[in-house]
Amino acid sequence: LAMAFSHMTKIIVDVTELRNYISKHAQLSGIQRVMVMLIEALAAHYPHDKLWLGYCGSDENDYRVLPYHFLAPEGATDLQKLAQVLGVASTKMHRPSLEGYVEKPVKRIIHTILRDLNAKAGNADHFRKRNLTIEEWQASSPRRVSHTSAFETQAAAKVCAPGDWVVLLDAGWLDPSWNAAENWRDNLRERGVKIALLVHDLIQIQNPEYISGTDPMRFYKWILSTLRNTDLYLANSQATAKDLRAFLTSHEAEREIAVLPLAQEALPRPSTPAAEADTLIPAPYDTLTTTWDLDENIRALLKWPFVLCVGTMEARKNLWALAQVWDQLRGTPDVRLPKLVFAGRRGWLNADFDALMQATGRLGGWVEICEGPTDQELDFLYRHCLFTVTPSFYEGWGLPIGEGLSYGKTGVVSQTSSMPEVGGDMVEYCDPYDLSSIKAACVKLIADPDHRVSLEAKIAKATMRSWDDVGRDLLKLVA
Repeated sequence: LAMAFSHMTKIIVDVTELRNYISKHAQLSGIQRVMVMLIEALAAHYPHDKLWLGYCGSDENDYRVLPYHFLAPEGATDLQKLAQVLGVASTKMHRPSLEGYVEKPVKRIIHTILRDLNAKAGNADHFRKRNLTIEEWQASSPRRVSHTSAFETQAAAKVCAPGDWVVLLDAGWLDPSWNAAENWRDNLRERGVKIALLVHDLIQIQNPEYISGTDPMRFYKWILSTLRNTDLYLANSQATAKDLRAFLTSHEAEREIAVLPLAQEALPRPSTPAAEADTLIPAPYDTLTTTWDLDENIRALLKWPFVLCVGTMEARKNLWALAQVWDQLRGTPDVRLPKLVFAGRRGWLNADFDALMQATGRLGGWVEICEGPTDQELDFLYRHCLFTVTPSFYEGWGLPIGEGLSYGKTGVVSQTSSMPEVGGDMVEYCDPYDLSSIKAACVKLIADPDHRVSLEAKIAKATMRSWDDVGRDLLKLVA
């Protein structure tokens, strides 16, 4: 259904930190995933000439904007196009046949040198085996790709009018401009522009023990600074809204807070690779069709049932406790134990987990680690897992829980913070501080397939919240 808007304000989505992030990483993490999906959801319902992207330029008062339509037709989910439009060189843009090594720099360098040597020697066979030609490989060289933006930015002051909105969805505390005595936010608000800020969580100040270095104090100073130039706070869950209200009360501040729950939606489907499209493979060979171009180590996970834990591998995800549970279960004779697969970027403060993995040879092979998976690989893992497991101490929302549900998979989920808002009555809950509770929940889903099937039946009947729903709700607040 088309949305009607009484008067057309401009909406500028701030991408300052997203711009920085995609210059360093080839795969999206949680906050960045939220951003690109929300930009696309807004674009589906709002005129493209009224939807803009903005970022802090050369100094804290220099705010640059450019219209969303520069991203068309690919959209914000195409990170190469996004990097091109935002004028950043991504150090890790995929080169063909190296997609599996984006977060493995040493292997990526070795295979790049190998391809270059084979190209120099004219060894077409080496490339043919990888569904590639020498010419395609050479054309993908970063030296041949121009990273200067052909897309003209404008000063926000020239574009923005009173009543327009700047929407901050990003990890704003990482943008150094907020620390300046006067910055672009103050300048725009003096012109009558309103600022909405999405708060993802308050983990850094509520539980600094899960965060590395001096980041918790940086976050505290940042969230405090937002009081002076934020018109509307958005919270991604009721739990985050409650935490934010407590923060405001403790600082004797009153501000409007709107709850904007995030989505329970599958990952964007990867585009069909050319070689697959050219070959019509009959139904009995579905596994071949869906896995032929995957990293062989990911494909090999099909040999044994597995349970999936998705997310940056960091302290608050409670990985050590989950691994301890699997260590106990592998010694339990009556349990037909699946493997435990961790999928995500390496994070921080994981010494206990890393020590356990090293000392036990990843629990004798019962644990697999898929570092920095692509969207295609994550999609595959969600489709083929028995269920997901999210034993985090704290989440602002819990994207992997909802993603799992959208693939029809139940999960073992912590009963803390926002997670019950995402899981509803479709998952098995546990106390993240109690190993026996995590273990009991896992055993219930492993050893009682009928119970698992009954939860999956609930999931099949449920209406999941989509990114489109989130985008529509955001427009009701700022358009």
